[in-house]
Amino acid sequence: MTTKTATTPNGKTIKVEIVRKVQDKVNYSDGYNVAVSREIIDYTTISLLDETGKVIATGKELSKVFPQFDAKAIEAGAVGKLGNVYLRSEMYNAAATLLAEVEAETPKSDEQIAIEAAQAKAAADHDTWYNSPDAVRSRRLEAEMDRSDSDC
Repeated sequence: MTTKTATTPNGKTIKVEIVRKVQDKVNYSDGYNVAVSREIIDYTTISLLDETGKVIATGKELSKVFPQFDAKAIEAGAVGKLGNVYLRSEMYNAAATLLAEVEAETPKSDEQIAIEAAQAKAAADHDTWYNSPDAVRSRRLEAEMDRSDSDC
C-alpha cells in the first residue's frame, strides 16, 4: 500500500492511495477457514480534501469531461472530474501527476502478474472453446431439443 499527499497552492490537499497485494481467498467451511486459492486486491483511491481535512471528492480515477454532457462545466473551466466534482486544469494536473508518482512507486508483484496472466489465458481458452464448431453445434441441438414442438 502506498499513500501520498500533495497540497495545492489554494490550500486543498490531494491524497492518492494505491493498494496492490495478493492474499489467500478463504472459504469458511463448517468452522474451519480453508484457503482455496489466491486473490488479487488492487484498488486506487483519489481524494480531494479542503483546508480543514474534510473530503470534498473521492473516486477511483480521474475522468474526462464530455461536451455533450458537461457543457456548462467546460464553459466554467473544467477539464476533468473526480467522482462528481469538476476539476480545473491546475487541480486536475496536480492529481494526475500525484497519481502517476504513486503508480510508479507501487509495482505489481510477480505473483500478481502471474495470476493475471493465468486469468487472461483462462478467459481466452473459454472464448476459443465457446466459439468452436462442436460447442456451437451442441448449443443449437440443445435449443432444438428445448422447443415445445421438438420430437427429440
